[in-house]
Amino acid sequence: MEEPVFDPREFSLEDEIVFACHPGVPCFNKCCYDVHLVLSPYDFLRLRRALELSPEEFVEKYGEVYIGEVTQLPIVAIKMNPHDFACPFLRPEGCSVYADRPSACRIYPLARFLREDPETGERQEIYRIIRETQCKGHYEKRPIKVKDYLEEQGLPNYHYFNDLFGKVVTKRQQHAETPLTADQLDLIYIACYDLPRFREMIDAEEIKLPEKLTSKDLEDEERLLEAGIQFVLEKVLVF
Repeated sequence: MEEPVFDPREFSLEDEIVFACHPGVPCFNKCCYDVHLVLSPYDFLRLRRALELSPEEFVEKYGEVYIGEVTQLPIVAIKMNPHDFACPFLRPEGCSVYADRPSACRIYPLARFLREDPETGERQEIYRIIRETQCKGHYEKRPIKVKDYLEEQGLPNYHYFNDLFGKVVTKRQQHAETPLTADQLDLIYIACYDLPRFREMIDAEEIKLPEKLTSKDLEDEERLLEAGIQFVLEKVLVF
């Protein structure tokens, strides 16, 4: 498996890149093999909902759950096919879950970085291009602004939820020397990935949320995921 290389240039939302991916590109589908594809909580929600699977069914059929070596948090990743290391959703005509594909697939060939301006303290959103020799999309003559590419790939909602979950990762890393208990790890997984179980625990008053959710909120899985991440930040990651 080739190690990707980052282009040294940094791109803002207003900068242009040159890239296109479509069935006519000679490398079409080649990037869908032998990939370590970690799913954010929102990635997981979108995929299992599109496939009409419960969290347990999705993990059993397509995923694996483990504790991240760096994040020390529960992680869900997609299992590649054992015989050819292809993504299980890959078909000859392309991605079979394209409308709900993970954010890592959508944003390629870009990588997104968030940092603070040292003078103003404001958040800066920076992008860099990932270069892999197999990818011929860089030779397609289609200039497009970064912000337009992100919109085209349906990334705004993914970025919103990924940034929200990023606060969980940051808070955990700030206290990396303190081990999490089994109960904490279970609650993090339930609140971020097993939303049906999280809803049941709220209904049964087994957990107390930082804010009151209406019955309508409980049926809205995006709203429930927001509440779950906030619950982890305020009630679970307590050191």
